[in-house]
Amino acid sequence: MKLCIVMDQYNHPHAGTESQVFKLVEGLSRKGWELRFAVFRGTDYTRSGEFPVPVEELGVGRVADPGSWGRVYRFARTLKADGFGLVHVFFNDASVICPPMMRLAGLQTIISRRDMGFWYSSLYLRALRLTGLWVSAAVCNSEAVATLTRDAERLPDNKVHVIYNGYPVDAMEPAILSPHRPPVVIGIVANLRPIKRIDDLIRSVAGLVAEGGDVVLRIVGGGDPAPYQALAEQLGVLDRVQFAGSQPDPERWIEAFDIAVLCSESEGFSNAIIEYMRCGKPVVCTRTGGNPEIVSDGENGFLVEVGDVEGMTRRLQHLIERPELRQAMGREGQLRVMRRYSVQTMLDRHVALYRTLMKEERAA
Repeated sequence: MKLCIVMDQYNHPHAGTESQVFKLVEGLSRKGWELRFAVFRGTDYTRSGEFPVPVEELGVGRVADPGSWGRVYRFARTLKADGFGLVHVFFNDASVICPPMMRLAGLQTIISRRDMGFWYSSLYLRALRLTGLWVSAAVCNSEAVATLTRDAERLPDNKVHVIYNGYPVDAMEPAILSPHRPPVVIGIVANLRPIKRIDDLIRSVAGLVAEGGDVVLRIVGGGDPAPYQALAEQLGVLDRVQFAGSQPDPERWIEAFDIAVLCSESEGFSNAIIEYMRCGKPVVCTRTGGNPEIVSDGENGFLVEVGDVEGMTRRLQHLIERPELRQAMGREGQLRVMRRYSVQTMLDRHVALYRTLMKEERAA
């Protein structure tokens, strides 16, 4: 079987979308698929030779440049000549240019959507609604993202498919109840950006401390900590808030959490929550985007409304006082990852979609 994957660019295999593409390419290669992988713009990583298959640079610039469309069409012609019939694209510019150019050369295009459309603009939406006429399928990583994609880009229901992200499950260690010892470690893995609402979590921790709670907050993620440090100092908890910065192996930090939090105002499908669950941690997260598809309130964690600091504080206090509940929720989270979010499940669902589209194309 043959498949081409096209992306705007590929920076490294650690980011959310890039890590899933890496797993997809690795898995399809093991299954014997013939793959071509192309990027509009090359990066140091794609030129390093570390990607599982060779990377072709197309030299595509701005969407508004007619030369960009010509380069994609010429590439599509080479794919068709080599017997390829299906292209799966990721990121914004490729989603606009590839569908009509690939169809003009006789190929089908699958687009991917993996967030709640923060990058949408009126111009992009107009372009996507037009070029979406040549889209054969859209793969979304949560039901929330799928609903947004259908509505915003006006794609028919039968073209939108939900395939959850995939994660390795063979290396998961059983959740073990740590000896009860203060302080309780509340942790979050998130970049220091307003959309992550980390200030809400700092305020919640301040509330816990004011009630006599022996807790510390560990924040793992890149960005400028100064505004958050100033808030923590203002609230009198600067000595309780630790900033670890960006870490190449966040799982090592998650393992030291007692309770894991994600309080964003928007999420498509949170890799952080899955990592929390893989490590056997109970989750407190906001009821936004795809989060309620991952966390069932009262089973593997708790859901709170965006911006509800008091509600988050109550849920954290509930878990702080009940270490056995923390362990039970952690175990349930691990079982959920194994059942729903394994790499093998992600691969199997992609392969099923690819085969269906290829079969429909041959029958047409």
